[in-house]
Amino acid sequence: MSRILAGLILLLGLQAGWSAESAALAVDENDVVVDYRDGAYFGHLHLRVAVPPALAIEVLTDFDHMAEFVPNLISSRILLRQGNVYRIAQQGRAIFGPFSFAFQSERRVELMADGRLLAQAISGSTKSMRSELRLQAIPAGTRLDYQIEMVPDRWLPTSLGVNFMQHELAEQFSALMREMERRNGKRSPR
Repeated sequence: MSRILAGLILLLGLQAGWSAESAALAVDENDVVVDYRDGAYFGHLHLRVAVPPALAIEVLTDFDHMAEFVPNLISSRILLRQGNVYRIAQQGRAIFGPFSFAFQSERRVELMADGRLLAQAISGSTKSMRSELRLQAIPAGTRLDYQIEMVPDRWLPTSLGVNFMQHELAEQFSALMREMERRNGKRSPR
């Protein structure tokens, strides 16, 4: 079961674990919609963050430092970068109640000119994983629209998989939003 849903919680390799910090989620689990169909999990969420799109992209592509602000990443590094295309590797441990899942992932991530981040698993703890994160400037900051499709490498009861994915996506995006807001606060004049 250690590899079952690791890719599920990977947008660009982003995971967050159960911790005291996660108790104050910026993204509620109920705001994350997850469905299971024909062996695949599909998740999506929409959120707004009061930072400019350039800062949001800076955090979302800060792969070499991501383990510092995403709680259950043990390591995260860029293997190769060619322009706006990254090849990244990450390892960690996702915790959900009494369950603990070690994971590893290698992904190709592309930052598109229209403000989308496209990610696809190359290898790791899933059979397949694709995600798209669309960023859009709005008057109060940035709107993020995220969707993921993931096929686990092993069977897991559907209800557990759906709840786990909701939990992990809420935690990972909460961690990302906190980092965006932290960096924005450091740049704002006082």
